[in-house]
Amino acid sequence: HGICRCHGRQHYSLVHLTTMASADTSYSPKVQKRTLKGHRQPVLCISHPGDHAKYSSITDAHLQHHPSLLLSGSEDGTARLWDLRTRKAAYCIVAPVIENEPNDVTAVAFHPSIIEDRQSSDESADTTISTSRLDCMVYASSGTNVYGYDLRTCTSGPIIKTPHLDLSSSFQCLDEINQLSFSFPKRNKDGCRNYQLAAVDDCGEVHIPSECIPQSIVSQQSPISSKHTVLHHAEPGSHTIASSAVFRPRVNGMYVASGGTDCMVKLFDVTKPKRATSSIHVKPAESENTTQLCNPPFIHSLQWSPSGRLLAAGVGDGSCVILRGEGNRLVEIGRLGYDEGGHGSAVAAVCFPGFGSSALTTKPTNSVEAEDRLLISAGNDSKILFWDLGGNMVDGDALDPLRYLGGCSDVNTQAKEKDNELKDTTEAMKSATISSKKSKSKNKKKGKTNNQHKAASTDDDLFMNDLLPSPPKVLFQIPHHHKPNWITCSRASSDALPSSVFVADTTNDISIYSLPTS
Repeated sequence: HGICRCHGRQHYSLVHLTTMASADTSYSPKVQKRTLKGHRQPVLCISHPGDHAKYSSITDAHLQHHPSLLLSGSEDGTARLWDLRTRKAAYCIVAPVIENEPNDVTAVAFHPSIIEDRQSSDESADTTISTSRLDCMVYASSGTNVYGYDLRTCTSGPIIKTPHLDLSSSFQCLDEINQLSFSFPKRNKDGCRNYQLAAVDDCGEVHIPSECIPQSIVSQQSPISSKHTVLHHAEPGSHTIASSAVFRPRVNGMYVASGGTDCMVKLFDVTKPKRATSSIHVKPAESENTTQLCNPPFIHSLQWSPSGRLLAAGVGDGSCVILRGEGNRLVEIGRLGYDEGGHGSAVAAVCFPGFGSSALTTKPTNSVEAEDRLLISAGNDSKILFWDLGGNMVDGDALDPLRYLGGCSDVNTQAKEKDNELKDTTEAMKSATISSKKSKSKNKKKGKTNNQHKAASTDDDLFMNDLLPSPPKVLFQIPHHHKPNWITCSRASSDALPSSVFVADTTNDISIYSLPTS
């Protein structure tokens, strides 16, 4: 792999990027692009510590891992832990070579262990993490195998060739693994969290070991049992590949959503694994784009919104399907396609970035529900789209993304004015509803005809429709010029670490697009 030489070549290259604004908005931030070089073959997967943290009300500063870390896996058979402060790879992990099995690193993940903030009540709110902190537990898959690496106990130098944990017998995957996903457990009586890890493979199955995944080799006193749960996304006898599987956050119980080449999105209750509690068949998008019509709606990527209410699916026909979780059911509520300004070819990855929690510098929000409107998608048309899902699709307290996306103060002011208008509109709707009810009550007393009542009801409905919030739209797009394999995001933790989008594509490099901080 040329590892030693590679390790010395890690660096950023800085270029300027011009984004394209959509027709109905003047928001066009100055996005800064950096390139992280070092892998010898295309990067297949990436992970950031904030991938798990955005589903909690805590900030990145409480994570055990520093927000400047990035983990990547490549076709070159290595996983690399990048320190974005020094602009170099802190560790190069070489996957074990097994006969007759591919050596690609196809999935990576940080263990989402969290520091107990026992001093928060006694000390000031200074949550700065030591700049020397690189201690973390990471997991990587290669072929059908899953390995754990405790970097806190690593004394072998920057190149690691032997895994600290081999969890392959606990997962028992029969084909290449496509994604690793950690669960969202609540604290037990001891105040700890017992995390489960799911691996989804080309056999159309999701494998989950029965025992919790250790957050360090010190905490693992005995070998992990081979007992595990299998969720069958693929129907018996089919050749379906399960591309993605993700645990649902912020719910009672343990649910996993899966998607694959059968054009199905399924929801499973892990405690009742025999059959899915809900199945959605994604039909081809109705579009004038001939490219979309030719591509089947395979499910390439899944991600839950920060609140756990919405599930976004990146689809092979170029659209993004938005589903809402209702208990143990999924309901399709919208589609972002070519006709809405979307992609012209398959959507390879989707991501809810969770930028708002840290980017609202004047008054940061602790509500994860506020993050549900901003979605990022990456397509094989080499475009990265920033979507506002809009008030029609997203209920609750979700904020207009323009309120916290930096780099355009005039637009932020306009967004705040729109919020005020929306509040006035809501009050008007309430007043109109009350007036309508009073009017209908008076009409009944005066003995008006049924036709007159229907006419009054129709007028009310038209009035309400005129006051509805705006539908989903593309805020802006980034021309990436390469087909993406994976995207992930990090929310701003300092001026030196702004909100960023990380893109792994068909090249050997990782692209980093950083948004302005204000």
